[in-house]
Amino acid sequence: MQCKLTRLSLLISGLFMAGAPAFAQTTDVGTVTVQGNAGTAQATGLIQAEESPKARSSVNRDYMEKQSPTGNPYQMINLLPGVNSYDQDGSGLFGGNVRVRGFNSDQLGFTINGAPVNDSGSFAVYPQEYTDAENLCDIFVTQGSTDTEAPHVGATGGNIGMTMCAPEDKQRIRVTNAFGSNNLWKRFVRFDSGKLFDDKFKFFISYSKTTADKFKGMGGAVKQHIDFGSKLDLGQGSFVDADFMYNKAINNNYRSLTKAQIAQFGPGYDFGTRVPVHQPGVNGTAQNDTTYGPNAGINNGNKDLYYAYNLNPFENWLATVNGHFQLSPTASVDVSPYFWYGFGTGGNQLQTLTEGNAGNLLGGGVRDINGDGDTLDTVFVYEGSRTRTFRPGVTLKYNQQIDNHKLMFGYWYERARHQQTGQFSTVDNNGNIADMWQNNPALWLRNQDGSVVQYRDTMTISTGKSAFMQDSISMMNDKLNVQVGARYSSIDRDFTNNPSQSAGGFYTLKKSYSEFLPSVGVRFQLDQAQSVFVNAAKNFKAPGNFSYFGALSGGSFVNGVYTGGAVRNIPVEKETSWNYDLGYRYTTDKWTFSSSVFYIDYKNRIAQSYDPNTATRIDTNVGDSTSKGLELESGYALSRNLSVYGSLSYIKSKMKDNLRYDATTNLPVSGKEFPDTPNWLSGLSLQYQQDGWYMFGQAKYTGRRYTTLVNDDAIGGYTVFNAGAGATFPSTSWLKSPTIRLNVFNLFDKQYLNLSSGSGSQFTYNATTIGSAAGSSPSMYVGAPRTFTVTLTADF
Repeated sequence: MQCKLTRLSLLISGLFMAGAPAFAQTTDVGTVTVQGNAGTAQATGLIQAEESPKARSSVNRDYMEKQSPTGNPYQMINLLPGVNSYDQDGSGLFGGNVRVRGFNSDQLGFTINGAPVNDSGSFAVYPQEYTDAENLCDIFVTQGSTDTEAPHVGATGGNIGMTMCAPEDKQRIRVTNAFGSNNLWKRFVRFDSGKLFDDKFKFFISYSKTTADKFKGMGGAVKQHIDFGSKLDLGQGSFVDADFMYNKAINNNYRSLTKAQIAQFGPGYDFGTRVPVHQPGVNGTAQNDTTYGPNAGINNGNKDLYYAYNLNPFENWLATVNGHFQLSPTASVDVSPYFWYGFGTGGNQLQTLTEGNAGNLLGGGVRDINGDGDTLDTVFVYEGSRTRTFRPGVTLKYNQQIDNHKLMFGYWYERARHQQTGQFSTVDNNGNIADMWQNNPALWLRNQDGSVVQYRDTMTISTGKSAFMQDSISMMNDKLNVQVGARYSSIDRDFTNNPSQSAGGFYTLKKSYSEFLPSVGVRFQLDQAQSVFVNAAKNFKAPGNFSYFGALSGGSFVNGVYTGGAVRNIPVEKETSWNYDLGYRYTTDKWTFSSSVFYIDYKNRIAQSYDPNTATRIDTNVGDSTSKGLELESGYALSRNLSVYGSLSYIKSKMKDNLRYDATTNLPVSGKEFPDTPNWLSGLSLQYQQDGWYMFGQAKYTGRRYTTLVNDDAIGGYTVFNAGAGATFPSTSWLKSPTIRLNVFNLFDKQYLNLSSGSGSQFTYNATTIGSAAGSSPSMYVGAPRTFTVTLTADF
C-alpha cells in the first residue's frame, strides 16, 4: 500500500500542463478573502507568478486562511519544493524542524517583517514563537540563494521570510474560536481601527490564548500571544509601518525515542508520571535520591524521568519599524530598526546536585539542600537551560533609479547580548517547582561562599554587520533583467565564561568571521508567458557560540577558586556555499509553472569531530560536500472552481571527506549522503471552491532518508494526507461573514518517524560499531496521529 501511495503522489505532483497567454497578478496582503483568485492558477495560494532571477516560492493569505489557526510557519510551507519539514504534534504549538535543499533551519536565515529571528548564538529557529497565523499574509522561501539585503550571518542555504498583514481600511472586530483534538482550544480577537486622522493612519491589535494537551504522555501547551500592526501614510509615497509581537508559552516536551525503545515500549512511550521524591534526610548520613527505592527507574536505566520537569517556558517579543521615505520620484530611503527580546528555560530539568564543603570545589561546594544539617547528600533539583537575549538592530537602504538601472545601497548592524546560565532550584515531593522560570535569585541554590550554583554562566556579545549593494538592470524593454549584487558580511563574537560547576573558571574569547558574498542573476522573458533565469550566489554561516563552551583545560579549584588552566584553540571556521540555479517559468491565467535545476558547492561543513589536542570531540570543520537536484512546482485551474497545485523535488548530496572519530578511527563518510535529506519530496493540493464554500485535499510524500553520517541507518518514506473544508454564511445586521472551517491532519492516521536532530552539526555519526567508534542509536520523533480542528470566525 505504501508503494502505491508513493508512486501516486509522485505521479500527481508531475501535473505540469499547458495553458493560455499570461498576465501578471499581484496579491493585496491587506485584503483577506476566502474565495481567493477563483479560476486562476494561483487559486490555491501556494504559487505566485515570480519574477525574481532566482529560485523562489511562497504561500499567501488565501492559502494560510484555510489552514488550522494554530499552525506555525513550518507547516504553512511544507508543500513547497525543496522543503522537508515536520511538526511534533500537528497543532503547531510544540515546534518541529525544517530543511531546505538539505540545509537545516540553523543554516537558513529567518525574518519577520525584515528583522532576523534566528537565535543570535546558535542560529536555531523556534517557529511556535512567531506571529499568530491569522495575522500572517505571506511566507516566502528562497531555496539556496540568500537575498542581498538579508540581515544574516548564519545562512548558507537561503532564507525564509514572513510578513504580517497590514491593518484593514475599515473598522472591524474579528473573533475566532477554534477547538479540536487533544483538548485544543484557541480564542482569538482582533480589532482594526480603520482609517483615522484624515485617512493617514490605521492600526490593528490582536490577542489570543491557545491551550492543548499532548497527543501522547502527560502535559500540554499554554500559549498567549499579542500582535500589533500600524501604518502611517506620510504622503507622496512615504509611509511608516510599526509592528509588535509578544509571545508567552509553557510547553511540556515530547520525548524522542530510538528504534529500540519504540520496539520495546511502543510509539506511545513518553516521559513518566511518577513524581520523584526526596530520601528523608538524616544528619551525618549520605542520602542519594537517585538510589532511593521509590525513585527506581526515574533517573537511571531507561530514565523514565518526569513529564512536569521537561518544560520549555519562554517569553519573547519583537518590535519592528519600516520607514519608507520617498525623496523624489526616482529616489527613496528605507530605515528599518528592530528590537528582539527573549527569555526562558528548557531541556530536561530533572537533575541532581551533590552537596559539599571543601576547598577543591567551586565556591567551597554546594550548601545543604535538603536541610538535614550536613553536606553529604545527592538531591533531586530543578535545573533549566536559561537564556536571556537583548537584540537591537537596524537596516538602512538607499534606492535610486537611473535610466534602466535600479540601484540599492545599504547597511545592516545589530548587537546581540546573549546570556546563557544554568541555575538550580528546589522541588518538593508533590512535583512543585520553587522557580519554574529560574528568574528569582532568592530561590536559587548557593555555594558555601554565597555564589550561585550554575552548570554554566556565559555571555556572548555578537555584533553583526553587512554592507551591500545591488543593481537591477532592465534591458530590451524589460525582456532581459540582470541583477548584480554584493555584500560584505561579518560577525564579531565576544564570549565570556564565568566560573560554573561544569565549565571551570573564568576565560574570554574573541572571534571574528567575515566574507565577501557576490551574486548575479539573469532573467530573460522569452515571450509573454515564458521566461528563463540563471543565478549564482555565495553564502556563509559563522559558527555558533556553543563552539566556545568548555574551552578551558587544566587547572583546579583551590580554596573554592579556579586557578591555572589554559584556553584551547577554537579550530572551527565559517561555512560557505556557492549556489547555482538554472530555471524556467511559464505563467498564464490557467497555469503557472516554475522549475529549476541546482548545484551547491559546500565548503568547511561544521560538525563535531575529534580534536587530537584535547582528545575530545568538538565542533570543527570536517570537509566539503556537493548537492545537485531539481525542483518543480505548478498550479493549474482545471475550471473556475477546481484548482490543483503540485511540487516535486529531487536532491542528491555527497560528502567528500571522511570524519575523524578519535586517534585510531576515521569514519567512512566520504561519498555518503547528508542525513535527513530525502532524495525525493513531493506535494499535492486539490481545491474546489464555489459560492462561499470550499474544500481541499493535500498529500505530502517524504522519501527514505539516512539518519547517520555513515549512512548505516535510515527511516522509510511516507505519505501524509490532510484535508479541509469551510463555508461563509450570509451576514446579518450585526454579524459579518460568519465562517466555519474544518481541518484534518494526517487523514488516514499514517504512522511515521522524523529524525530528532536540531542542528546539522549534531548528526549521529554511526549506528553500528566501526573500529573504535561504538554505534549510537539516532533519536526519532513519532509522527502525530490523525487530529482535527474546527474554527468559527466572524466580524462585528
